[in-house]
Amino acid sequence: MTPKRIATVLIFCCFILAVIISSAPSNAHAAELPLVRIAHGAFSEKIAVMWIGAEQGLFRKHGVNVEVIAIRSGPQTMAALASGDIQIAYTIPGSVVSAAASGMDVAFFGGIINMAEGDFMGGRNLRGPEDLKGKRLGVQSIGGGTWSNAMLAIEYLGLDPNRDKITVLVIGDTPILAQALGGGSIEAAYLTYGYSKPLKDKGFPLLLDMAKAPIPYQGLAPATRRSYIRQNPQIIDGLMRGFVETIAFIHKAGNKEVVIRSLMKNQRLQNPQDAEAGYQSLQWMYTLDIKPNIPGIANMARLLALGNPKVKSVKMEDVVDQAPSQRLEQSTFYRELVAQGKKP
Repeated sequence: MTPKRIATVLIFCCFILAVIISSAPSNAHAAELPLVRIAHGAFSEKIAVMWIGAEQGLFRKHGVNVEVIAIRSGPQTMAALASGDIQIAYTIPGSVVSAAASGMDVAFFGGIINMAEGDFMGGRNLRGPEDLKGKRLGVQSIGGGTWSNAMLAIEYLGLDPNRDKITVLVIGDTPILAQALGGGSIEAAYLTYGYSKPLKDKGFPLLLDMAKAPIPYQGLAPATRRSYIRQNPQIIDGLMRGFVETIAFIHKAGNKEVVIRSLMKNQRLQNPQDAEAGYQSLQWMYTLDIKPNIPGIANMARLLALGNPKVKSVKMEDVVDQAPSQRLEQSTFYRELVAQGKKP
């Protein structure tokens, strides 16, 4: 081989090596981010913190690759958590407390929806709560979120399902409940604001706005096995930072169009107007205070114990780990995020 040809080959090899080196990830990013599957069972605006956090890369920013998946029922979600098919459940106290009562070592490590919210709606021909006696109430599942909210609403309104012969029917998730109420196959249902507004616009009666009732409540919140919390503190902290940064993103007026598009896509809504009510509710429903609401969890456990006596043995410290939210609140990152949120 001639010297000229040797030089040409060497130059080509150096070029290929340079391309390989430049395209290889740096040491800081060489390892893949840990994959965390988060499961939810609802299709409402309340899942936005998960959808938008994943879509906008806000979890990846804090070192976690989040995959959001849907699992219809609480027991199925807890089974997936126990088997390791998912790492986090974005769920309600009913699922966690019931699982704990059966011996599963599971706990909430944060709180996203820390207040009662949504509308308890009546059928078109109902004039008020008293007319619910002898009627049909639709829920997604017994012990689930729509059931819990409906039971709390009925209790607050002075009714009792057994005494007042209110029949509880398992119908389906929120969109199906809204259709059933609109079609007259049930006479009452708890609905999120995005689904109650079209019915209110058509004249269906609002029996109770849950946000205006002083009901201690813990809604959707992240939970996992205690062993996972102990073994993966960096992942848990990354998720907590991702949650609050996503909430701050949703609160920022300049991001409204992005949030509306996400709600439309994930809820299969046809136009921006259909997502508006849900978007507006997120502005007050989500806050940067994401500690678990212990009085709210206790109230939900009380409700569950009416049908499952084993729940009475569950202590709140068994199903809540406050260390992650305490670490978050002590961080400079969190204090700066809160300070930015207070600026006009």
